[in-house]
Amino acid sequence: MKLSSIIEQIFTEVGEGSAKAYRYTQSFNMAAEDDSAERTVLFKTEDGDEYEVRIQAFWGDHYYARDVYGGPYFTIDFFVKPEDGGFGDGTAVVNKGRLFNVMATIVKAAKEFMDDIDHESKNIKTMKVVPSKTEGFDDDRRANLYMAYIKKHLPVKSIKYDGDNIVATFK
Repeated sequence: MKLSSIIEQIFTEVGEGSAKAYRYTQSFNMAAEDDSAERTVLFKTEDGDEYEVRIQAFWGDHYYARDVYGGPYFTIDFFVKPEDGGFGDGTAVVNKGRLFNVMATIVKAAKEFMDDIDHESKNIKTMKVVPSKTEGFDDDRRANLYMAYIKKHLPVKSIKYDGDNIVATFK
């Protein structure tokens, strides 16, 4: 079997749905006066890694929706919280084999967030994700993984990756 066939098979299996999401806690802030919402989700893996997921949405007359991105959208950023309690910036790369459970948790939290803010009534049909890369490398492995999850779990009309950002448009 060719290596490309094996890789294609792996990416086809990514996100097939059997991985269980971790239990998580969340905070929710919705600022109706400025057409935005934000949720922070916290969870811990069995290895003791503490993850933080930030999901934000912008619509209507919000500056980001109007002038920066040119329409309503939401974004997801997640990272392992530093052991020293400092600020996580999403650039740390963790490879401990918990990938599928972590991704299942992020997908579940994102779907709940979108339902809670009633994304359809706000015409939010675009998602932006900035995947981390291994420092010093031109590394698209995470981008490929995230795009496979997005395609598998969300009603995607189109998805593009420009080397820095993944932008998905929903049906």
